[in-house]
Amino acid sequence: MTNLRQIVTDTIALCKANGAQDAFVSLGQSHSMSVSWRKGRIEKLQSAGASALHVQLFVDGRFSAHSTSDLRSDSISRFVERGIAMTRLLEPDPFRGLADPARYEGRTTQDLELFDSAVNALTPADLVSQCQAIEALAQEKSDLPIEDITSSYGAGMRRYFEMSTNGFEGEMVTTSANKSCSIVLNDDGKKPSDYGSAAVRHVSDFPEIGTIVDEAAAFARLRLGQKKLPSRPRTLILDRRVARQLVSSFLSPLSGYDLVAKRSYFEGKIGANLGSGLLTLVDMPHLVRGLGSSPYDDEGMATRDATIFDKGVLKQYLLDNYCARKLDLEATSGSLNNLVMPKGERSLAAMIADVKDGIYVIGLLGGNKDNLRGDFSHGIVGVAIENGELTTPISEMNIDGNFTNLWQRLVEVGNDPSPYANYLIPSLRIDDVSVSGT
Repeated sequence: MTNLRQIVTDTIALCKANGAQDAFVSLGQSHSMSVSWRKGRIEKLQSAGASALHVQLFVDGRFSAHSTSDLRSDSISRFVERGIAMTRLLEPDPFRGLADPARYEGRTTQDLELFDSAVNALTPADLVSQCQAIEALAQEKSDLPIEDITSSYGAGMRRYFEMSTNGFEGEMVTTSANKSCSIVLNDDGKKPSDYGSAAVRHVSDFPEIGTIVDEAAAFARLRLGQKKLPSRPRTLILDRRVARQLVSSFLSPLSGYDLVAKRSYFEGKIGANLGSGLLTLVDMPHLVRGLGSSPYDDEGMATRDATIFDKGVLKQYLLDNYCARKLDLEATSGSLNNLVMPKGERSLAAMIADVKDGIYVIGLLGGNKDNLRGDFSHGIVGVAIENGELTTPISEMNIDGNFTNLWQRLVEVGNDPSPYANYLIPSLRIDDVSVSGT
């Protein structure tokens, strides 16, 4: 880390010496490797390493950002000189600037356990061995008409040091790893497929690979014999994977850039009720070993728990300093870390058992969304629910409506958020959703 610190410190000095009033400099080094295994052999083996110096320059009221991978001292000197010269050609932007130094204070001192030496010690042979084992377990699913199996395992490490001219310093070392299994079936000439996966910070947090294979097999099985159902409003049980996707799509116009461009259905809605009392979403950046955990955000501001929705009421936008200044609001943070929806009491199975006429949704297919009005349409894959039982697999059907109306119909939250994602959203029940089919 000493070398990273020295290069960043020297770069900051170069920025000041060449006329920049302020600068934010980040230097990162990363290494990753991954294996994809198919039909008894390596399909793809990758290993990559990278170093990148990122410099944000604030010169005479003007702003620009630049990156380079050439870390030789003379090259960095020329890189900074060119960057400052280019910045002086731009139009002034009074809203650009570093964060208030007071926002750097209060950073958590808790050990978030974001680095695992066991991830860093993994070898290509380790990855191949796990991929082989995943494939072997999937091949034991003899009750399924399996056409193809692909297993994968990836792991990586990243370290970086950051500094600003107004007092911020930050350094982190993180690891991450992921395993997956994809199964393709033969269904009378059709090739339905699904997957199971898990992502972690620490190797010891992985589930048994049999769990990953079982997930892939179970979801693939639910895609056999798909049909369309008649069009009508139905109850939807969203599997937790789908719930994550739909929540993410719903929240995307909270971005300051959408608000500044006036293309967000959240504009002017702070304090408004946009969902049922079950719609509570809290960003929790200090979860130990969390996939999105960090003591500070991209601008160096100390992270804190933040309630985005409280019982259906919108509480906060996602504003970096630039957008906050343009909107004359206080900066929050421009992104989410670990988004948590409080768990309910019941299991997915119990939720399904209560539905007379509905669909258990296990996948979304494309779709579109109007960020200004909140209208949406998505293709869905799932299984019909009749009198509490899963019956006919369905596909080529669509759900549509308006997001603010949709979340008013949220009537139950499950108890099953996945620990292997940074959106910890359980399975959800939403009533009276327009479903188009035959």
